[in-house]
Amino acid sequence: MQEALTEALAKHGAEIKQVSGILVSRGWAESNGGNLSIRMEEPWDPTGEEMELRVHRPELNGVSLLLTIAGSRMRDVAAKPHDNLCLVKVTEGGTKCVVESTGGKVTSEFPSHLATHGTLVATRPEHKAFLHTHPTYLMALSHLIMAKSEIPKILERMFPEAALALADNLKVLPYIMAGSEGLGKATANAFQEVCGVIWSGHGMVASGKDLSSALDLIETAEKAAQIAILLGPKMYSTGLSADHVRAIWEKFKS
Repeated sequence: MQEALTEALAKHGAEIKQVSGILVSRGWAESNGGNLSIRMEEPWDPTGEEMELRVHRPELNGVSLLLTIAGSRMRDVAAKPHDNLCLVKVTEGGTKCVVESTGGKVTSEFPSHLATHGTLVATRPEHKAFLHTHPTYLMALSHLIMAKSEIPKILERMFPEAALALADNLKVLPYIMAGSEGLGKATANAFQEVCGVIWSGHGMVASGKDLSSALDLIETAEKAAQIAILLGPKMYSTGLSADHVRAIWEKFKS
């Protein structure tokens, strides 16, 4: 019986179905692209395969993650979440985990999910959701602009909502091998300061109080990237000024 997984999906399945369906409709989740997780403190005890964690996570001991499985398609997650998600509980002081699943092993990006949730527990524990997807214009922009540190400043100037959501809240990593511990470590380090990270040539990840909040940040960054690409080289010289961005912050962030 997959009782713990069933109980977890009874609580979070509706939002998972909604968000994964949105990703598919936007064209941001081709084939098996993208993954998601939700951190839970409920005392559920999954039954299944025990795994040794390559990097120990004592800060997550006793914590459970509801997580997409390897190779799952978001269109299938939306239709049949029980067959495409697993429940993972970190055990043995953060050295092992137990995986309850009907469909397969944990997502290949498991190292990034674990590392980032470890950071979130310490820095913003109210952020329990982590979402990774492949927004088209953000990926294109990460190829076009070689100086990655310029990308957040360009995006935040594209429209007022971007200034509010993205200013000092977005970082860009160079290309790092997907699924690697190196990508997980770099991502977790970035999340000490921000809620959104662009993986150059790969996609974007974001955290939030729930999956919908994480999606909000990605949607805003993607709209800003689309505007920037439509502007072409003028993206560097047009858009909101520094004074505009500052005024928006003073009005709406106070």
